[in-house]
Amino acid sequence: MSGSTSNLPSVSTPPPAHRARDARDPVPEGRQAVPAATSRARSGPAQAVPAGAGLVVVLLVGLVVAPLRAWTTAELSVVQWLSAHHTPALDAVTGVIGTLASPPVGLGLLVVLCAAGARLVGVRRAVVLLGVAGLTLAGGIVLKVLVHRPRPDVALLASPPPVDTSFGYPSGHTTVAAVLVLTALALLGGRRSRLWAPVGVLLAVVVAASRVYLGAHYPLDVVAALVYAVSAFTLASVLVTTTPAQRALALVRLDTPAHEGDHA
Repeated sequence: MSGSTSNLPSVSTPPPAHRARDARDPVPEGRQAVPAATSRARSGPAQAVPAGAGLVVVLLVGLVVAPLRAWTTAELSVVQWLSAHHTPALDAVTGVIGTLASPPVGLGLLVVLCAAGARLVGVRRAVVLLGVAGLTLAGGIVLKVLVHRPRPDVALLASPPPVDTSFGYPSGHTTVAAVLVLTALALLGGRRSRLWAPVGVLLAVVVAASRVYLGAHYPLDVVAALVYAVSAFTLASVLVTTTPAQRALALVRLDTPAHEGDHA
């Protein structure tokens, strides 16, 4: 057996000419970008799957868990306790937060943020990010209608907020705050976004807590808003990197330059 195999030609070592070309020849023009492009193509589905799962979970929790009477009663007890322990200072702070994170003001801040961020990432990428953020906010409105969960009954609260007849799940203010943070981090990009991420998370959580403190939402409403915002923003960011979306953006001269490891 060993004698027969010793007469076979070697196939593991290429001829010298091939070795010289592999080691010294320059990579043909346009081939250098293939690994980066492949990495981005693979990272898209990898991000889309958990993002899509997050949206499904938020919807199912809203349709199945939120309507349960026992669950709502437990949440209401938390809202009532907070309502009974209001202070003038916290009322003033949460009132300002509520104004800044309101959908109309938040949308204006989003436009200003993208306009300012255009200096860092270019106009095209800033516009795409604005579209991703807008799509995320619009999806939150659709989710509110699908779940149609009422807000806490103000008649049961010691310090009731102004009556709001809109649906409460997910919290619109919390969604706006999370989208503003996600957009800002996307505009910063790379190392700067990682450095500022803890601050952004803290801001979003503060807005979420303020809504429960004011009695405008149940705790589940604000938690769902945070999960929804991250999931929807991520999924929309992946979708705008697909070939059909890039072709559509190219038609209106809004195609974004490729950045390794980045999504719009």
